[in-house]
Amino acid sequence: MVESNTKSSFDRLVAGLNAEDRLAMLNRINQASPQSYQLEFDNSDSETTVTLKKKLAGESVFYKFILWIRALFDKKSIEQLYGLDLINSIARKINAKYPGTINHRIKSFDYIFYERLLTLKEAADFFKAYFSYIEDRPGDFYVFLSSFVAPEIAEKINAQADPFIYQYSKQVTPELRTELAKKLDEILNNMEKDTKTNMYSAVSCANWLSHFCSLQYVHFIAQFTNIMGDVYTCPYSNGTMDYNALAAVFSAMRPIQNEVLEAIYLFSQRKHLTINAQDKDIEKAVREFMVKASAFMGTIRSFADNVPIKNLGRVVNYDFDWQPENIEGAEAWFPSFRSQWKKIQDVRWNEFLREQKKQNLSEKLKEDFGLDVFPVMEFRPWLKLWNRIPFSYELTGGFLSWFCTEKYDKIIGDLNVVAMEGIFYKSENRTEYSEGLNNFSMANTMMMDLARKLSPEGEFGRLFDDFATNRVNTFQVQNQIESMMQQIEETVKKSIELFGKGARTLERVFYGFFEEQKDGIHESLQNMTTIKGRDNRRFIDSLRTIRKLLKDILFYISELEPIDALKD
Repeated sequence: MVESNTKSSFDRLVAGLNAEDRLAMLNRINQASPQSYQLEFDNSDSETTVTLKKKLAGESVFYKFILWIRALFDKKSIEQLYGLDLINSIARKINAKYPGTINHRIKSFDYIFYERLLTLKEAADFFKAYFSYIEDRPGDFYVFLSSFVAPEIAEKINAQADPFIYQYSKQVTPELRTELAKKLDEILNNMEKDTKTNMYSAVSCANWLSHFCSLQYVHFIAQFTNIMGDVYTCPYSNGTMDYNALAAVFSAMRPIQNEVLEAIYLFSQRKHLTINAQDKDIEKAVREFMVKASAFMGTIRSFADNVPIKNLGRVVNYDFDWQPENIEGAEAWFPSFRSQWKKIQDVRWNEFLREQKKQNLSEKLKEDFGLDVFPVMEFRPWLKLWNRIPFSYELTGGFLSWFCTEKYDKIIGDLNVVAMEGIFYKSENRTEYSEGLNNFSMANTMMMDLARKLSPEGEFGRLFDDFATNRVNTFQVQNQIESMMQQIEETVKKSIELFGKGARTLERVFYGFFEEQKDGIHESLQNMTTIKGRDNRRFIDSLRTIRKLLKDILFYISELEPIDALKD
């Protein structure tokens, strides 16, 4: 296995944070709070196994006779009358045990139910903000969630289906890629029973909370009208549809584990939390979230404890046999989960190819420039941020930045001498040389100016530092980060283009200087043997060295560009 690409890089791709650090932090948090929030709805008065017909069959002969007499006068069936009797009986029990829930005399939801509905909306609003991230990337969330409740999945994939288990000397073939893909499928399709159970349970919890948040609270609340003072009521007929949707969710309640809530929160914050906050700040943020989440879980539990979901549904629907509908389950989680893992493996495959190509170039780099590793830009303040900020020009930008700081000042003087003192046989050669030198110099000026901006004292550097140390992050902050990264990448891209254009132009002119076989366009200097006087020999040797240097730099940039392109 390649040692230089650590397990933490795999963890970051999966979860955005080193797994061991995250689990240690969550263990500390969970020690002070319950392991799960028990959300269950009370079935004690529901007689869920008894249908209207069965219950009627068990009534006394006398009562059945009374129902028969009533049916003659009311022009309704015995079952209908019996059902209404049962509904009225249930309504009386609700009024006695849960006063203020309904006013069955006027067939309305009552003021206490309204107040509980308002508090329920507050809880839904709190959690809903976090689910907008999950809805956009469900597969990504399921993989993230698995790192909390089933970390053994990622560990097994990292050990058996990650390209970095191979040495860089490994020959890359389509068969090797297929082998890794098959291994990934094998791991995912043959998860241990406990692992699969844990995942399904966690996904079901998140799915339930998502359904809870998506209920139409505003519409339901709008059906209530003020009849006097602070008393709001809603006719059954106006609220039945919304209540049935609510009942479907509450009848499917399940315990919500701490790990699920923590995963929901941290998933939404991956773009905002910073590397400087990994210890106390992230832990503090999670603790604060869990305190609020716990309070709102209490709100949900209180509603379930004080609203007889099933029996109230029977009353408002005038149907003893009424049953809540089933909410859409979490069974479809696995295809999204598997698809996301395949995306992760694709990213890792490209990273492996990238590192392999870098390794193949490293020996030549040492020989040409005495560099043990590929240079990077001196200042990369985005690395201070906790989330994984992509930078599309890590290698090319780093190499050009190194050239600007280590080589540019040493060669620009002699290049300027050619422009100022050189006597060209052809004026168009002078014009071409000047244009090439101008592009070359402009590229280096842009890179040096960018380095200044990225330094701790520069405008970009200061902003990145503020974002890294300030835990309060917003969409506006994220937009600023993305805008800066776009400016940085555009600057590097433009510099590379200008450098390449300028260096290739200079090479064409140098071809005329030094090659005996001319191309019919470029000629030597008239004063080639006298320019710089006594220093002519050193000067000409310097130009030859510069020519080779520019060729080498162009070669490395051309080799590094496709490697950078492999980066996700």
